[in-house]
Amino acid sequence: MSISKVSPRLRRLKAGAAAGLAAALALSLAPTAFSSPAVAAPEVGKQIELTQFVNPLIGTAVSSTSGYAGNISPGAKMPFGMVTFGPDMSRKDYNGSGGYLVPASATEASVNFFSLTHLNGVGCPGQGVVGMLPRTTPTSVSNASGVPQQPAKFQTSTESASPGEYSVTLDSGVRVELGATERTGIARFTYPSADEGYFSLDTRLNGTSNSTSTRGKVTPENVSLKISDDGKVLSGKTVAPAFCIPWGTAYNSNVYFYAEFDKPMKAQGDSSSTVNKEVNGSTVLQYDLPANDPTLNMRVGISPVSVENAELNLRTENETSSLEQVKTAAVSKWNTRLNSVQVDQAANPSALSPEQRTNLEKFYTSLYRVLGSPTIYSDVNGDFRSLAAQKPLAAGVDPTGAVEERAPVNVADYSYTKPDGGKGSYSTHYSGLSLWDTYRSQAQLLAILAPDVASDVAQSIVVDGMQCGALPHWVDASDDSTPMSGDNALPVLAGSYAFGARDFDVVTAAKLVKQSAFDPNSACNGNKSFPNSASYLDYGYFTDADHASANIERFNSDHGAYSFLTAVGEDVRSNPQVSVTGSDLEKLAQRTELWKNMVDPATGKLIARKAPTTPGTLGEIVTPGSFHESTEPNYFWSFGQSWDDLIEATGGNEAAIERLNALFSMNDELTAKPTLKQLNGGQDAQTYYMGNEPGYQAPWAYNWAGRPAASQYVVSQLRDTAFSTARDGMPGNDDMGAQSSWFVFASLGLFPVSPSDPGLAISSPLFPAATVWVDGKPTRIAADGDPTAAPFIASMEIDGHAYGRSWMKADTLRQGGNVSFKLSSTPTEWASDVHPTGAAATTTTMDLSGKSLEIGSATPVNADITVTSADQTLPKGTVEIRNGNALLATAPLGGVLPLAKAAPGSAGASVTIPITVPNGTPVSVMKIAATFVPEDPSFLAVSASEVAEIALTAPVPTSTESPAPSPSMTSAPPADTSKGDSSQLASTGLPNIAGWILLLGLLAAAAGVTTVMINRRRAG
Repeated sequence: MSISKVSPRLRRLKAGAAAGLAAALALSLAPTAFSSPAVAAPEVGKQIELTQFVNPLIGTAVSSTSGYAGNISPGAKMPFGMVTFGPDMSRKDYNGSGGYLVPASATEASVNFFSLTHLNGVGCPGQGVVGMLPRTTPTSVSNASGVPQQPAKFQTSTESASPGEYSVTLDSGVRVELGATERTGIARFTYPSADEGYFSLDTRLNGTSNSTSTRGKVTPENVSLKISDDGKVLSGKTVAPAFCIPWGTAYNSNVYFYAEFDKPMKAQGDSSSTVNKEVNGSTVLQYDLPANDPTLNMRVGISPVSVENAELNLRTENETSSLEQVKTAAVSKWNTRLNSVQVDQAANPSALSPEQRTNLEKFYTSLYRVLGSPTIYSDVNGDFRSLAAQKPLAAGVDPTGAVEERAPVNVADYSYTKPDGGKGSYSTHYSGLSLWDTYRSQAQLLAILAPDVASDVAQSIVVDGMQCGALPHWVDASDDSTPMSGDNALPVLAGSYAFGARDFDVVTAAKLVKQSAFDPNSACNGNKSFPNSASYLDYGYFTDADHASANIERFNSDHGAYSFLTAVGEDVRSNPQVSVTGSDLEKLAQRTELWKNMVDPATGKLIARKAPTTPGTLGEIVTPGSFHESTEPNYFWSFGQSWDDLIEATGGNEAAIERLNALFSMNDELTAKPTLKQLNGGQDAQTYYMGNEPGYQAPWAYNWAGRPAASQYVVSQLRDTAFSTARDGMPGNDDMGAQSSWFVFASLGLFPVSPSDPGLAISSPLFPAATVWVDGKPTRIAADGDPTAAPFIASMEIDGHAYGRSWMKADTLRQGGNVSFKLSSTPTEWASDVHPTGAAATTTTMDLSGKSLEIGSATPVNADITVTSADQTLPKGTVEIRNGNALLATAPLGGVLPLAKAAPGSAGASVTIPITVPNGTPVSVMKIAATFVPEDPSFLAVSASEVAEIALTAPVPTSTESPAPSPSMTSAPPADTSKGDSSQLASTGLPNIAGWILLLGLLAAAAGVTTVMINRRRAG
């Protein structure tokens, strides 16, 4: 069954034994040992030094093929930190929106200023506040209009960046060293001489100052700067610009700061000098430095709420620490987070080959970026600026930097009641929510590796929705924007919940999800949840007046709503605040199928349509249609929940493989070596564009087309070719860790192709062995060799048992265990004949130890039932034995989630049920069959054995006097001996043979004797 149809949670059957029979049956379950990979998992709490493999300069330059930079800031930061303390440079178009842009081969560059906040990898400018620059002359960092002037040149050879640290030596001779805690920055400026200790700061500077079209517009009345008499304290207010002008928010926001210096100002002999004075929110200060120690140290706290909170953040996080102490603390915190995935090779760095070290640097730098976003927005006391805008709403951005007044709120204001009645709360509010980018993979990876943060991120989205009126779209600071299509909070919440981040206000989330999906007036500060909903639902699509890709985002939003509202359960859906009905779910399920209106039946391509001219019909086709930031071939695979029907609608598996091969410049033999240009051609390319999110799922679509070997090979080519350790080593914008999350997942050989559903498509891993830690439990992912030399899967095991499908449940990672691969250097047929997510066929066989059974004898006929599955998994569910339609016995089959444990090489799961019948049973022939009922019928199919006969024979006479018949026996009518099957038993007055077994069991139980035993065993 396609994952696009009905959620597994709604399809799950409840298995169990009949209540009456269970009272008479005693179950004896025999455990079976299972094997594990030879390499043991790392010890809990034993960390590997992983920050050595992180290079924050990767991705800071423009890709040579896509034309886009990673837009990464290499500045100093903590995991998810509010502060990223680093350089700001002039940007070109949208390259450099993260604050940093230097050509990959450059030997020198210039910095306009250093600032305390940056967005990681975004395509639009923002942040960049508290702009400062050390000088050796009394020159301001900016001119009278607030435009950066005389940028400071530096040689790239003097530049260094690592987790929690950034440093560079300017051509002026000033050495700049930066560090950070979550909400504070620390700097050490070392000057060439004591007389050259100048420092300039301008509160008007921000991310818009790096572009000629937007710089110099913030006016002094919208900022403030206060300098203490000795110059050792600077404090004030800056303006974080409205994000993504003109497509983003209409609101600016403030960032307050409180900075302390370890040296006083140096008195100026010229009273007319502006040195050491505040001028229009800016200043140039000269500090009194000792001749033998020309260094100036600064600690600075920031806050979205007030100068007082900025000082509180400083006092709490870094009141007295030195730069070295802050850097050491940062390395420790980063190591703790990075060790959520431990690659075995990293534990022995001296033994690494250059290729192995390169792969580790790519992997851990990507993981570093994933764990850097989104960013903390609440102060240490829980305060943050509300997303509730005043009415009437702003009509446009004020370029002068005016900021709307809003009362601060606190995380403690948003406690809630959990579905189980317990009390819930969250500790940290987050911003930097790039939901269009992160819903495909970053949200899911965060839920797996950092469920504490992911839950607070989900709660932040919910709280934002409570404040602004609906779930937000793209949040920077305290404002929502809509630079991209879709209602992308829906798949983010669904994906976070599906992959284990569930500690948030699920009831309010469900209420807001329903509102977003069904209320045409739903809007966050005027940004509609579902714009043009009336015409969309009427026509079945957005017209060509919108991007054709807007339809795809709507499919994914609706599927996110469906998956989330299905997953949270009936208790939440029936809550009076939520009131989601079965009809609501059915409507959402139907809406996820509207993609069919956007496929041209003649070409099998995605298209746009005009409005229909006749009600109830589809409008005229418009080709090729407009696809935001990418092309039709890349968007084609971007709604993985519908791949089954999409493949069928466009010609079947062979046509799908042909389309995929064209996208990836791949041959049928899987020997092609696509170039970087072919794998990362840019937003206008008809071949693959690794540099943007719409194509992220595409490599795994081969699994659904019956060619998983191609997924394995293409993913390995992308890891090797589209990513490198150079400054231009990212294929495009990192988008708050989204692109980096692709590389992390791909390196583990997994990807959430249907982002709102709890499962992962499988390809081969990058490393021979790695351990993923989830809630203190290790999941080992190991191969029998080097995957870089043998990228094809020959076989796979989970917890020692064969596994033959190219998709697995998310719970497999969360439960802990062992995932192991045998690899091949040539393509294989592994999992090619089993649907990744559909119900795999099962086979049930039953062998009887005898063909006859003496009535009343203690010697049973043993029914040995074995169930095997086409996907080689160990079946889990229930075995039923029936005589015709009469249920005789049930027994559980399989072990605990996620999969039962079994010995290596076992052929399936088995159970043995001894069968006896009591005295007084009529002589007859029983016709019995065994049926396997899977616990999850979406994963395995029902199957039944062939019918077998057991002849019931009369008991052998003995000299012992038979006991008097029971009242029910004596009152039973005589048997009709003309019937030759088990219906003879029914004519005795008891329902069927199950009644005899039940009666005998009850009598035996009263006598302290067990007469019917069911034992389970496994084959192997």
